[in-house]
Amino acid sequence: MTGSASRFRSRAAVLQLSFSALAAAIVVAAAPYFLLLNGKGAREAAIALGIGIMAGGTLSALLSVVWLYRHRYLLRALALGSRAVDTYELYEFSDEPRRLIVLWLALSATASLVTVPLRPVGIDFTTAVTLSLLGVVMISTAALPLFMFLRAATARALELAPPDVMREVVEDAERFGRIGRRVTRRVVFAVATPVVFLTIGSALIVSAHLRRADERNREETARSLARAVLEPGGGDQRDVDRALAQATVLGFSAYLRDTPAEYSLARGKEGFAVVTTPLDRGSAVVSFGGSRVGVLSSSALLVALLAIAAATGLGTLLGRALGADLSAATRDIREIGTEAVVGGESRRGRGGRFRAVAELGKSVERLAGRFRVFARAQERAITSREAAARMRGLFFASVSHDLKSPLNAILGFTELVRKHEPITPGQAESLGLIERRGRELLALIETILDAARVEAGQLTLVREPVRVDTLLEEAAQKARDLGGDSEASVVFEIAPDIPRLRVDRLRMSRALATFIAHALGTAQQPSLRVAARVERDALEIEIEVPSNHFSERQLAALLDPTREPGATEHRGLALGLRLGRSIVELHQGKVAALQRGLSGAFVVSLPLKS
Repeated sequence: MTGSASRFRSRAAVLQLSFSALAAAIVVAAAPYFLLLNGKGAREAAIALGIGIMAGGTLSALLSVVWLYRHRYLLRALALGSRAVDTYELYEFSDEPRRLIVLWLALSATASLVTVPLRPVGIDFTTAVTLSLLGVVMISTAALPLFMFLRAATARALELAPPDVMREVVEDAERFGRIGRRVTRRVVFAVATPVVFLTIGSALIVSAHLRRADERNREETARSLARAVLEPGGGDQRDVDRALAQATVLGFSAYLRDTPAEYSLARGKEGFAVVTTPLDRGSAVVSFGGSRVGVLSSSALLVALLAIAAATGLGTLLGRALGADLSAATRDIREIGTEAVVGGESRRGRGGRFRAVAELGKSVERLAGRFRVFARAQERAITSREAAARMRGLFFASVSHDLKSPLNAILGFTELVRKHEPITPGQAESLGLIERRGRELLALIETILDAARVEAGQLTLVREPVRVDTLLEEAAQKARDLGGDSEASVVFEIAPDIPRLRVDRLRMSRALATFIAHALGTAQQPSLRVAARVERDALEIEIEVPSNHFSERQLAALLDPTREPGATEHRGLALGLRLGRSIVELHQGKVAALQRGLSGAFVVSLPLKS
């Protein structure tokens, strides 16, 4: 079992938790520094934001484990190397990184924004929103490497899929144009996303600095108001009243206290500031709201939108260019085995505009060159093999013909001696053995001749109508010649009303005889069954092999023309089985192996209409 697939769910959850913890730590440490926040309230706000990010990431990891549970059978099949993989489910699984990253971003960003209404005392609404938006920017920045790791884990699992299934997935995606769209979207995402984060993050930091400068300016204004206006004896009372009225318009509220006090600055709810200033007699208290600078200024937002638009346009151009290069490289790979490339035609004239694609193109060109060399060598090998097959067929035909003439003479004189000469019982038994072995040898020679004609493509079928029972009886008689000394009997089960077959009577009977002869030679029972019946406009002849040494798989192996006969197998009979299959196939039929209980059977299927 491969861990890259079996542990995919746990790895995805661990990655999300790790990046959530990393983003939370960066926010807690860097946000107060970037936004010029200080004091206990600022630290509490940053910690609350970090806890929210971690909570959102934890929830995302749990939901991801539940969501990926639907792929449990696919992941198990990939881990075990099974071929039982569904193409559609594999395509759906390949898109999981996008879904997981969207889920992680949505929950983490939502948790960051939820901290705004839960902000501590002393942090105004604008500062809390700025802090939360900066957290969202940092979360989004962390989403890029997280997506890369999730994609890599998915790719390692997909590499375990069977190549033919993955080829179907890729071909379907290419046929519906999904690959080109994905390449463009991902390049746009890769180019535009950092620009988005950089511009918005920079705008937030600049706004924070402006707001901090504005807060200090208002604090200094409050001190000046207390010193210049509220100092006793500072001027006419009417001028003081006008100054206080104007200060109220600007958001300052001031009054005198008889008790002396030290200078202090206190923060209240919503960032409201209270400045206490000592005077010559008593003290002055001036309260005012925080900064009047918003989260993002219109100019900063405009600059950010222009930068994002430019990055999106550039990413679209790059994505289309990369997609075109990848499509051209894909065509080159597919053309490697075509006649054009094998014949020496060069690849496209223009190389890839991207280094990785250009290197891929060079590799394809080198592979095409090697493929051409291999193809030429294969052509020479095929030509040599065909020539060797022709020579072998001529040799077999010549030798078999030369052997057939003296063998016929031996069999003829054997028959003459038995008919016209007085012989003893011992001599009769010897002559019978000579005749049986001679007929077996003659049947093998005829099999070799037919095999040579089949290999040379010179076997011509002479079709004629023939009764099925007659055909099977002739096949059983010839099987006796091939089956040696087997004493097993052949029992026929022929269904009634079977129409006549139009076959080559001589060669079809020989083909069926090889299957019956194998059953006779390996029989462990006193009889074997040969059944004939009509099934779906075809005649099925089932030849039982009454032996527990031959299963369906072993019988099918005997029919394989590429398999060499075993050391204990009758090589002539093995050749006959394959020849029999070839004869049946020349009649548009087929031969299969079947399991019947503990033994197997050959099933010959012949069309009734030919």
